[in-house]
Amino acid sequence: MKKIMVLAALVVFTAGIMLVCSDMAVAAAKDKSKAKVTAPITPVAPAPAKVAAAPEGKVVCNFKDKDQMTEFEQIYVAKQATFGRMSVLQAYFSLEQNNLQEIDKQMEKKFNFKMDPNKMYDLNRDAMEIREVGDVPKQPVQQ
Repeated sequence: MKKIMVLAALVVFTAGIMLVCSDMAVAAAKDKSKAKVTAPITPVAPAPAKVAAAPEGKVVCNFKDKDQMTEFEQIYVAKQATFGRMSVLQAYFSLEQNNLQEIDKQMEKKFNFKMDPNKMYDLNRDAMEIREVGDVPKQPVQQ
């Protein structure tokens, strides 16, 4: 139960982040038509000369104008949100794999029975038995 609560909290947290990111992208798209107002910059005390500046990254793409950059930003935010959802799904998948392993251990310990994941089974309650009924059908590979 504790694992489920942690997973639920993770899902809610990630959904909140994705919602904020998508709201920021929509706001950026709306602001492109408005004039940009900048606040005056207040000078900050200069950093000591001994501190090395962080190395600048290599420029990998330039944009022709703000519209092109805004369009890229929307796609980039969508990609980041997808990464967030994928991490939640991966966490959920790992949790389910752990649950499956625990169930397999219980079946083997209590009933001395190990299910082959490539086989299908039928539980007959009237005869109080489980039968192997064949192989799991293979899914066609999609590309």
